Amino acid sequence: MNVDVVDRPELELPGEFCRVDLADAGKVYDALCQFRPDGICHLAANPAPSGQAQIDVFDNNVLSAHNLMQAAGDLGVSRVVYASSEMATGLLTEGTVPTQIPFDETERHPSPNAYALSKYISEVIADSLAVRYPQTAWVGLRINNVIPPDSYDRFADEWEDPGRSKGNFWSYIDARDVGTAYRAALEGTSSGHEVCLIAAADTRAKRGLRELMAEYYDGYDRFASDYEDPRSAFDCAKMKALFGWTPSYSWRTQ
Repeated sequence: MNVDVVDRPELELPGEFCRVDLADAGKVYDALCQFRPDGICHLAANPAPSGQAQIDVFDNNVLSAHNLMQAAGDLGVSRVVYASSEMATGLLTEGTVPTQIPFDETERHPSPNAYALSKYISEVIADSLAVRYPQTAWVGLRINNVIPPDSYDRFADEWEDPGRSKGNFWSYIDARDVGTAYRAALEGTSSGHEVCLIAAADTRAKRGLRELMAEYYDGYDRFASDYEDPRSAFDCAKMKALFGWTPSYSWRTQ
């Protein structure tokens, strides 16, 4: 598989490199016209949910997504796989809990966070462009908290203070599984627009999720009858059904 990289130059990645400001539509069209890709994996975004002006996060992420997606549709790209986020569910808002655990892609709540909103808006953009460009297949991956394989040691501090990772119900995903999910979606045969959760199969906690949810979320006990610890709160069955993808990595087997 040939890899062409359209990004800023800080990363050292394989393949031919092209530096592009995705907020500039003309440059996006220029780059895609040069490479004429059959498929696109879009991960470029401002990844910080906090620590800077919300309007900068929102404007950058939404404009970049729209520019790239519209250009891809106009140029007849076959498949576009883009990074949504677990935050697009709205569940990472303080005090918001899922209707049931595990939950799937139908679980959606409003979020006051500009990053979360920008990621959800990218899904709305893809919904619309799927109507305008039916020849292109669109896949949004609601990516969980990404952990590099050499960073699992950070979990030890959280075991002493589980409240530190309660925000997304003690979930995570190994960076290598993000890569395999992108490849599965890029090489898949879906049509229209699909949005899929991707997460590790288990939690990042040593204690059971039932116990932790009850302790940190006011006695929460709305678990599916077949739920068993240490299963993740995020149900990735759709990703498996569409693309045959399941997570392969866990901190428990490292």
